[in-house]
Amino acid sequence: MSDRIYLNYDDVVKEESVVVDYLAKNSDRFSVTAVIKRPYSQLPPDFNYGVQLQPFVENYIFERKDWLVNFLGYMRHQIMVVCRCCKESRKQLLLMPNVFLPIDNDIPEDICFYRNGKLWFATISHEKIAFAVDVTKADLTFFKENGIKSYI
Repeated sequence: MSDRIYLNYDDVVKEESVVVDYLAKNSDRFSVTAVIKRPYSQLPPDFNYGVQLQPFVENYIFERKDWLVNFLGYMRHQIMVVCRCCKESRKQLLLMPNVFLPIDNDIPEDICFYRNGKLWFATISHEKIAFAVDVTKADLTFFKENGIKSYI
C-alpha cells in the first residue's frame, strides 16, 4: 500500500510490548546490531543478551558491507545478528528491557524486522527514528489503534 511511513519513536517506545509482539508475529526474522566482546574471534560471538538470542540466530554478519540494511551506523567490533521470528524468540524479546531504548538498557540496538525476506520495520536507535516500508492496511490499523502516530 504505502511505500514508507515514519512512526513517532516515543509512541513506539511507550507501546513497546504490543509493538514487538505484533512485529514478531508478522515477520520472518529480525536483526539487531551488537558490539562484541573479547575474544573477537570467538564463535558464537559474545555480546550483551547474546545467550538469550543465540537459540534463534540464523546468521552473524561481521562485515558491514554484508549487513541486510545499509543505513545503520557502525562502530568498531559491531556485528549484525539475524534471528528467526517464532513464538520463543518473540517471548525472549518481550523479556528483555525495552528493545527501543538500547542505550539506556545496554542491549543490542537498531532492531529491524523483515517480512517475506524484505525489510519492513526499522529503527535507528541513536537518532530515535522508526519507519515501516510497504505497510499493509492491517499494519496501519494496528499503529493507529495503539496510538502510534505515523507520517510520510
